[in-house]
Amino acid sequence: MRVSLRWLAEYVDLPDLGTEELVERLTLAGLEVEEVHEFGPVEGVVLGRIASVAPHPNADRLKVCEVEARGKAYTLVSGAPNLVEGTWVPLALPGARLPSGAEVGAVKLRGVESQGMILSAQDLSLEEKSAGIWALPGPEDGDPGELLEFPDTVLSLKITSNRPDLLGIYGIAREIAALFRTELRELDLSFPEGEEAIEFRVTLEDPADCPRYIARAISVGKGRIPLRFAARLYKAGMRPLHPIVDVTNYVMLELGQPLHAFDLGRIPSRWIHVRRARPGERMRTLDGVERALSPEVLLITDGERPIALAGIMGGEETEVTAGTREVLLEAANFSPARIRRGSRALGLRTEASLRFERNLSPELAELGSRRTCHFYGAYLGGTVARGAIDAYPEPRKRRVIALRKGRVAEILGVEIAEGEMRGILERLGIEARDEGESFVATVPHHRTDLGREVDLIEEIARIYGYERIPAVPPVVPLRRGGKDAREAFVDEVRRICAALGLFEALTPGLVPAAAAEVPLRNPMATGQEGLRASLRQGLVEVVRENFAAGADGVALFEVGRVFLRREGTIVEEDRLGVALAGRTRIPLMGKELYSPSHLKGVLDAVLAALRVTDVRLGEVDVPWLHPYRRAGVYLGTRDAPRRLVGWLGELTPEAAGDIPGTPRVLMFELSLAPLRAARGEPRFKPLPRYPASKRDLSLLAPEGIPEASIREGILAEELVESAFLYDLYRGEGVPEGHRSLTYEIVFRHPNRTLSSEEVESAVERILARLAPLGVQLRT
Repeated sequence: MRVSLRWLAEYVDLPDLGTEELVERLTLAGLEVEEVHEFGPVEGVVLGRIASVAPHPNADRLKVCEVEARGKAYTLVSGAPNLVEGTWVPLALPGARLPSGAEVGAVKLRGVESQGMILSAQDLSLEEKSAGIWALPGPEDGDPGELLEFPDTVLSLKITSNRPDLLGIYGIAREIAALFRTELRELDLSFPEGEEAIEFRVTLEDPADCPRYIARAISVGKGRIPLRFAARLYKAGMRPLHPIVDVTNYVMLELGQPLHAFDLGRIPSRWIHVRRARPGERMRTLDGVERALSPEVLLITDGERPIALAGIMGGEETEVTAGTREVLLEAANFSPARIRRGSRALGLRTEASLRFERNLSPELAELGSRRTCHFYGAYLGGTVARGAIDAYPEPRKRRVIALRKGRVAEILGVEIAEGEMRGILERLGIEARDEGESFVATVPHHRTDLGREVDLIEEIARIYGYERIPAVPPVVPLRRGGKDAREAFVDEVRRICAALGLFEALTPGLVPAAAAEVPLRNPMATGQEGLRASLRQGLVEVVRENFAAGADGVALFEVGRVFLRREGTIVEEDRLGVALAGRTRIPLMGKELYSPSHLKGVLDAVLAALRVTDVRLGEVDVPWLHPYRRAGVYLGTRDAPRRLVGWLGELTPEAAGDIPGTPRVLMFELSLAPLRAARGEPRFKPLPRYPASKRDLSLLAPEGIPEASIREGILAEELVESAFLYDLYRGEGVPEGHRSLTYEIVFRHPNRTLSSEEVESAVERILARLAPLGVQLRT
């Protein structure tokens, strides 16, 4: 933001300080000054009219001009391409001094003496490069140095994204008035209003995209803006284009409110409809580029065709020209997120979009509209149609914040008198009502950044002066740091997985909208519109990248947070995800590929190391797993309700995507919080005093019966110490629809040696318990 001090002085009396001291005070108050541009005085420059233009007798690219100024005629030589008879120009006479400090003298150019120099905006240090001389709109009384406001100082300010009120010169003046206790002069908002009422209509497709839209109709004459307006535009980094447009740009720089002027004669429908673009729509913008539009882009339409990119740039079809006599003035407020997305989709960022992206107040639109009408009336002979079309479905109320007086000292570490605190707030335009222990502050509309008590405390500190707050070292008792139980458990899970030979992966928490339960209000990039609801997508991408780089096997894990929506509430949850794919790399196992058995083995090892025993596998219906190679991980005993805490299985080809060189991707994912709650305490178990008895038991089981149910039936026998499944067989001798499972079962009694009869009785009880499942002894 480039701020001319001469322009700033129109609204507020500047303090009698040197530039360095002013810069330091502004920077300490949060208005960081990045650069200071000094413009020197202008001497010997006059305004003249080109009376004639003739070819140079000795040079093809030069021309000889006669310029009339102050009742005299001067001969000048120039190579500018835009020399036209009748044009008013700034003329530097011999001996003139320019803002850069350069002096102008009379010189001979190819045999013709030039009595000075016709100036461009570049010669006057108003822009870096000019294409030709500065063609002025006409004569103007007064000293050109004063008309152009030289000498001057221009400050380049770095405006933070939360302060849209500082994107206008008047907002900076408001800050100066608060900082230095001076009066802020009010703006002249008067304008001539005609007898005929405006005949127009405005409709909004979605008020969330466009909270407010004000339209005024103005008839304009052939006036021109003052020379100081043009100079101020240049100093702010903009170039004068056309008086109607220059006024809207001027007010935008003055107030921070972007405006747009349509040629009313080119809108025969007399209708403005604000809506999103439709797929396939196109329009040509003011820069002459035909743009393809998407639903991300908000449009201003005449009911049918798009005539402007809302908050970004106008359209060529309704552009004002030298023949424009009726103007439709737009002063609107648009959703910051919508303008940001539209600007990104088009690859087009403008001064207007920059401001709308910062969350301007809808109330600013009316101020900008009236101020623009004032200038149209004052300089362009404008007459405003009676009334205005103001589409404002949900007017904003001023925020009210309670500020505890004692809290100010607690936060800032310095006592500030109540009267001074209240005075600071009121100088900032914040109404402060004394309620004893607190102030009830009513925030002005333009301060969209103030929403909490601490925001007001920060404002008090800024204006009071950070340099006045004493630097006192904090007194903090030393405490031993440490991790809470959740963090310690997560670290333990990481150590266990690493000890099992798995490599840790760290994947982004931002995912496409389709993979998220919690969307972001303001995504920064395509494909990062939401917070992940699972670790699966990130691990699959890591597997894909490894195989694309030539790996033939991976064993990965990730411990991270996912974000879920439960009954309208956003819930964060720690998860463990494990992915196996390709070759195992296990010594002496040849080129064995990872199988579901390996995945189940990793799951069992993790649960055993965490001392979580009440876990069973069961059916689960998740679309990303193979329907015949998947299971849910359930926590709970037979006598207690079971809770789904995870899943494991083989990803479907659609879920795994295009991964070169791997036949399958095996994964499981577990919620860690319920596992932490269910883990058992370490217990000492003495060595058994009595010998065990072992039996191998071959069982025929229907295909539909989970192995976990069979194991559960075996372990329900009180004399069984363990059951180890060491053989699975389908084929000859096994009925169709069945499979053979062979277990090694260990029987033991803690207080005595078991007899053969007791072991056989235990086996019979096991078979009886399994019979309802259709499981029988294989003979």
